[in-house]
Amino acid sequence: MIRRLARTAAALAAASLPLTACAGPDDSGAAKPAAHPVFSQPIDRQIFLALRHTQKAGNAELRQTLTFTSRQGKAVQTLTGRVDFAGSRGEAASAWRVPRNFPEDARATILGSLPGRTTGDPSSRYTVDTQTIHYRPASAGYWLRYTGDIKPLWGVDSISHLRGSEAAVGGTLLEALGTAEATAQSGTAGRSYTATFPLTTAMSLFPYDLREEFVPRPLNNTVRTPPIPVTVDVDADGRITRARADLSALLTKERESALAEVTALHAELTLGGFGASKPNAAATPAERTLDAGTAVVAMYDTRTGDCMDFNTGLRQHRLVTRVPCTGSYDGKVLGQHKLTGDWPGTRSAKDRAGRACADAAGDRSWYTWSTAREWDDNHEGRATCYSVIRD
Repeated sequence: MIRRLARTAAALAAASLPLTACAGPDDSGAAKPAAHPVFSQPIDRQIFLALRHTQKAGNAELRQTLTFTSRQGKAVQTLTGRVDFAGSRGEAASAWRVPRNFPEDARATILGSLPGRTTGDPSSRYTVDTQTIHYRPASAGYWLRYTGDIKPLWGVDSISHLRGSEAAVGGTLLEALGTAEATAQSGTAGRSYTATFPLTTAMSLFPYDLREEFVPRPLNNTVRTPPIPVTVDVDADGRITRARADLSALLTKERESALAEVTALHAELTLGGFGASKPNAAATPAERTLDAGTAVVAMYDTRTGDCMDFNTGLRQHRLVTRVPCTGSYDGKVLGQHKLTGDWPGTRSAKDRAGRACADAAGDRSWYTWSTAREWDDNHEGRATCYSVIRD
């Protein structure tokens, strides 16, 4: 009986040895530290995990600069704002600084084209959530509310990129870091990673119309494209604090591109103020708001005498916001003229519209005409004559 008890005690002692080695104190008697949520994982997953750990912070302040470089100087967009990861909403302000001698085609493409102007507003504000984008150009005293699918004209949705998937505020490097794979790292407390992400992911950072000026399309998994190099800094808590990407691979060498004279493209994002006790990003502005679904229309859908503003946030010179003529406005519709027959081609359509609007008085009178698609959809063309009241 004593021998049986001795054998049982020895077996229990042996069985307990692995548990002591894994979970017990080390040789000094101290407990082993818990595994780091990011740095203890394989290196190719650490940036992805750092992004998820950043989102768990609840909210953060962000700042991003986007720099288009040409031989004539640099056009720089500075984006500042705040994101509420938990509430899936955010707010931001965008401001462009473009030198006067910057290539004109590139300037118009970067800032967007508007009727009666060469380029769009250099600054704007917006708030976003899962359902709605509120947009306010610097030249307007109101916000435009875009809700649901944004389709005022076929193929011109250049505002949805403001709503992100990794953070409420879109168009930042956060949208690309979920697909970034690190190849090297350095640092002890925090980490700095050298990584790449797919060129197709970089496209999503830009409005629809600007993407058309980048590398030839279509881009898909069967087309070999160079990866985008990026460096990512992560603090000791596993949160992303900085990312720098060289997006120059997006630029095409084709002369037809409006960005042909742009030689480099870089983005730099910084994050901070994690979980700070500040109010969460506003979901709805307190100021006057117009429903873009009814206020934003194609130029050919306006009527003679309508007053309009040119900046809709959609970066399209064929779209305007109808506003009351009792306040300030950018332009006024002088007349609408039907252009009958089949689509005659761009040059002929322009000439016919010019003749139809020849009676529009003043040096500040403009005109526009239907595109081939609009002509076919409406079974006729339309020449719109309008005046520019405010630049």
